[in-house]
Amino acid sequence: MLQGALTIAFVTNRIEKSQTEDLWRELSDEALKVYDNVNAWKRLLWKNVGDLREDTRLSDLVGAQRTIAFSSDLDTYLRTVAPRTGADFLIARSGASRYTSIISLSDKNLPVPAERYFQNKRNHPYIDTFFLNNTLFFVGTLRVMGINGSFIDLFLIKVVDEGLCAQLSFNPRIRVLLSVDSRYAVGSLGASTFNAWLASHPLLNSYFSIDYLEQDGKPYSAIVQQSGMSRYFITDRGETDEPFYITTFFSRSEYRQRLVSINNTVLSVSLIIALVTMIISLILANSITSPIRHLRKAMFAISGGNYQTVVDLRVSGEMGDLLRGFNDMARQLSQDHTALRTYISEIIHLKDYNDKIFNAIQEGIIVVNAVFTIEKVNQAFLRYFDLEPMGVENKNIDDLSIELFDDTFHASIRSVLSGSVPLDTQVRRTSNGLTYEIKMYPLYEENAEGIDRLHCIMIIEDISRRIAYEEGIFQAEKLASISMLSAGVAHEINNPLSSILINVQNLIESSRDESALSDLRIIEEETKRIGRIVRNLLDFSATKPMEQDGLDINALVEEVLQLIRYSIKKESRIEIETHLDPQVPKVALGSDECKQILINLIKNSLQAIGNDGTISIRTGTAEERGRVILEVADTGCGMDSETLSRLFDPFFTTKGDRGNTGLGLSVVYGIVNKYHGTITVESEKGRGTTLRILFPALGSAVSYGA
Repeated sequence: MLQGALTIAFVTNRIEKSQTEDLWRELSDEALKVYDNVNAWKRLLWKNVGDLREDTRLSDLVGAQRTIAFSSDLDTYLRTVAPRTGADFLIARSGASRYTSIISLSDKNLPVPAERYFQNKRNHPYIDTFFLNNTLFFVGTLRVMGINGSFIDLFLIKVVDEGLCAQLSFNPRIRVLLSVDSRYAVGSLGASTFNAWLASHPLLNSYFSIDYLEQDGKPYSAIVQQSGMSRYFITDRGETDEPFYITTFFSRSEYRQRLVSINNTVLSVSLIIALVTMIISLILANSITSPIRHLRKAMFAISGGNYQTVVDLRVSGEMGDLLRGFNDMARQLSQDHTALRTYISEIIHLKDYNDKIFNAIQEGIIVVNAVFTIEKVNQAFLRYFDLEPMGVENKNIDDLSIELFDDTFHASIRSVLSGSVPLDTQVRRTSNGLTYEIKMYPLYEENAEGIDRLHCIMIIEDISRRIAYEEGIFQAEKLASISMLSAGVAHEINNPLSSILINVQNLIESSRDESALSDLRIIEEETKRIGRIVRNLLDFSATKPMEQDGLDINALVEEVLQLIRYSIKKESRIEIETHLDPQVPKVALGSDECKQILINLIKNSLQAIGNDGTISIRTGTAEERGRVILEVADTGCGMDSETLSRLFDPFFTTKGDRGNTGLGLSVVYGIVNKYHGTITVESEKGRGTTLRILFPALGSAVSYGA
C-alpha cells in the first residue's frame, strides 16, 4: 500500500510538472503571437499613414484648397482612399481654417469620437493609443502638405473592441485582454478580477507572468506584456499617459481535468498490482526465496572475480534445473576467462609488434576511410608535418591544413577507393621548397557484419634531396651542351666575320667616294656589333662560379636583353621595359644561374602574352635589410588559383604538348632556394602575372649560407 501511494505521488508529480511545462510553453508561444498581431495592426495602420503622406494626388488637392470647408474634389478623394486603410473613422482638419470633417468608414455601429481630442503635435507621422469615452482606439496621425504651404491633418482611427481582440488568437484555450492600466480593459473575457489584481500588483517589468488567476469562475494562467503607453483622456480634466498592457490568458480547466483522470487511473492500477503482488509473494516465498538468495550471493561472487563459485543446494524441479545450469555456466565461464586472458595477451603482444614495425618505417604512412577520416598514421608522418597524435586520428584530412591535401589530391583518393585505378603515384612540391612522392593503395576490409569497408593507404616520402640532385645533374648537362654549341657557333662565325671586317676596313682606306664611305662605315659598325654578340654568346655559355666580388644584376639584365631583344622584336610586337635601380647592391649569386633564372622568367612571360603586350623588368633594394629585388611582370593571360598552387611543381605545365617540359619554373625555384632567396607570385586570370625574387645582397648575413 505504501508503495502504491508513493507511486501515485511520484507519477502525479511528474505528470503535473510535465503538464505545467507544456502549458507555459504553449502560453509563451501564444503570448508572442498575440503581441506580434497587435503590433501588426499598428504596422498596417503605419503603412496606410505612410501611403497617404506619399499620395501626390492628395497633396495636389490640398494645395488647390481655397475655401474654409473642404472642396468637393478633396472630400470625394478622402472618402475614396480612406476605406482602403481598414480604419473605422477618418478625421480631417484644415490647417488654415481649422475646419474639421469626420468620416465614418465602418458598417458597425460604433461611437463617434469627439474630434476636439485629436491634435497633431508633431511634423512627422506617428501612431498613438487613445482611451476616450470608455473606448480604446489606435490612431495614426499625419500632416499632408500642399505645394503652396497649406496643409491638412488626418487622423486614421481604429476602434479596439471584442471582435478585434478575438482575431488575435484562434487557439480555443486562449483569451486576450487589452487594458489601459487597471482602469479599463477590452477583450474576449471579463476583466473584473484581472483589473483588481493589476491594481494591487504594480508591474515593474514590461513582461510578467501570472501562475494562477480565476476569472469568470474559471482558472487561468496569464502573461502580461506592456506595449508602450496610452493617452488616457478624462473628460474636462485633461489627459495622462498610462501603460498599455496586452494580456494573454490560458485556460487551465482542460489540464486540471486531465490530471484528475490520470490520478484516478494510476490509483486503480497501483491498487490492483499491490494486491496481486501480495498474493503471489505469499504463495511462492517458501519455494523460491531461499534458492534465489543463494543464486544472488553466487552471482556477486562471480562478478567479484571468483569464477570457481558453485551453488550447492539439493532442489528439484525447475529451480533445481536453474541451479545446475548456473553451476555449469560458472565452470564454462571460468574456462573461457582463462582462455580469453591468454588470447588477449597474445593480441596485445602482436599489436605492439605491428605498431613498432609501422612506426619504424621512415616514410610517412596515413590510412583514411571512404569519407576521408584519418584512421591511423605513423611517427614519420607526424614528423613530416609537425603534428601531434591526439590532433590527427579520427579527424578529416581537411582539418589538418596540410598543403598537399588539395582538391586534386581528393580526386586521386576517390579514384583509388572506387577501383578505377589500382594505385596512384604523385610528386608534389610545397611552398616551403620540399618535394614529396605520394603513393596511394586501396585496402579492403570485411567487418563483423560481413560488409566491405574501403580504405586508402598513402605512403608519403620526402624526395627533396633526390630531386635536387637530379636537377643539378640535368642543369650541368644542359649547360655543358650549351657551352659546346656556343663554342662551335662562335668559331664558325668569327672566321668569316674577321675576313669581312678586314676587307671593309681596306675599302674604307682606299675609297674616296663619300657616299660609299658612309655605307662602308655602317657595314663596319654592324660587323663589329655581330662580333660583340658572338663574344657575349660565348661568355654566356661559359660555366663560371659565383663571383667573389658579387654579381652586378643590372649589367646581367642588359647582357641577357642584348642577346634576346632582337629575336623578340622580329617575331612579335612585345615590348620589354626596364626599370633598373643604379644604386642596387651586388648580389651573392652565380652569373650562369642568374641568366638561367631571367631567361626562364622572360620565356614564360612571352608564352603568356602571345604576340602583343609588355614585359617589365625591375631591380631595386627591398625594405628587408640585405635583400635585392628582381621583378618580372607581364600583361599576359594570368593564372587561376589552382595553377598558382602547382606553379613550381616539377613537370607541371599548362602548355600541353607544345614542347614544354614543365621544368622551367621548378629550376628557377631550386636556384633561388639554393642561394637562400625567396620567390613570390601575384597573378589574376586575365590581368597578367608578376614574379618577384629577393636575392641576398653580397656581404649580408644570409649570403654566407649559400
